[in-house]
Amino acid sequence: MYYVNWGNVANKQGCYIELTEQISDTSPKECHTKDNVPVTIDASIYWRITDVAKALFEVDMLPRSLTDSCLNALRAEIGKLSLDQVLSSRRELSERVAASLLDISVKWGVAISRVEIQELRTSDDTADAMRMEMAAERKRRAAVLEAEGIAEARKKTAEAEAYAIKVKAEAEAEYINKLSATLGAEQVSKLLMLDKILEGYKSISESPSSKVFLPANVQTILESYGHNHNQNQK
Repeated sequence: MYYVNWGNVANKQGCYIELTEQISDTSPKECHTKDNVPVTIDASIYWRITDVAKALFEVDMLPRSLTDSCLNALRAEIGKLSLDQVLSSRRELSERVAASLLDISVKWGVAISRVEIQELRTSDDTADAMRMEMAAERKRRAAVLEAEGIAEARKKTAEAEAYAIKVKAEAEAEYINKLSATLGAEQVSKLLMLDKILEGYKSISESPSSKVFLPANVQTILESYGHNHNQNQK
């Protein structure tokens, strides 16, 4: 009889090897990320023995060796990633650890179905820094959204103003064409000139502090327009 000293893991009474799936939990271990942030991590390994002879004679204390190898693989993989990558891709990290254990699992006669990260902790200082960074990121995103909203509103306002100017210009063009057909191009030109003059006086006189001096021939201009207009009506 051959007895193993595995405790109660993957055996019964020290001599009956179990071929069913086993779950081994690693102890918490501190690792450092690529950006040198300390994190404490532990995991669960799901495995089963596929070759009893290898499991017994190719490795000493198979369950403990598996957990130690898993922790070493975790430390190596975490060292390749930044803290943000570790926190955002735990599933991918678990898959990479399981893949890195493939060679030794074949050598030791076991099949590892998966590795699940159970806990991933950072120090209090790191957690505080992360919270501050997240708050700053939220503020930055809010500022970006606000700026985009203002830009979009200004764009729509500009488009509306441009459309209004276009409509007004088209209406004025149609109005001038109709006047020209009725009064003639020369008379319409005088009419538009007089309209511009009156519009200018109106703008100047809107301010209470402004003094408006009318030219000496303003009455002549008005009478000339009225005379021509009356002739056209006749």
